[in-house]
Amino acid sequence: MFHKALSLALLAVSAHGFAPMAPSATATRGMQSSTTSALNFQVTLISDKGLNETFECDPNTFILDAAELKGVPAPYSCRAGACSSCASIVQEGEIDQSGNLFLEDSKVDQGWILSCVSYPRSDCTIKVDCENEFYSS
Repeated sequence: MFHKALSLALLAVSAHGFAPMAPSATATRGMQSSTTSALNFQVTLISDKGLNETFECDPNTFILDAAELKGVPAPYSCRAGACSSCASIVQEGEIDQSGNLFLEDSKVDQGWILSCVSYPRSDCTIKVDCENEFYSS
């Protein structure tokens, strides 16, 4: 019985270790290069509240994660593409959001993305903090 309980406890600890986590700015800051890479894209986040911030994002990093690492405020909740807290509108550029679980095709056709599961595929401008607008469109 003790071995069974110990096995279950170890399994629970192992499963917890694989849970998705937000990137830690302090853990990754030292690994970032100060020079601009030709493989990265320039992402500009704008909002009706006056946000206008541009940062670099590599094609394998979610836009929300890159924004957070650079200290750019952007709304989010689930970080899994299953809600609308980070709903944003692409103004310019190309995005890959193959991890989207929430948006209907009609919303995607209108330019809506979920920044927590979206990768840049070119330099882009994205309007963020527009969840209310998402439900009224």
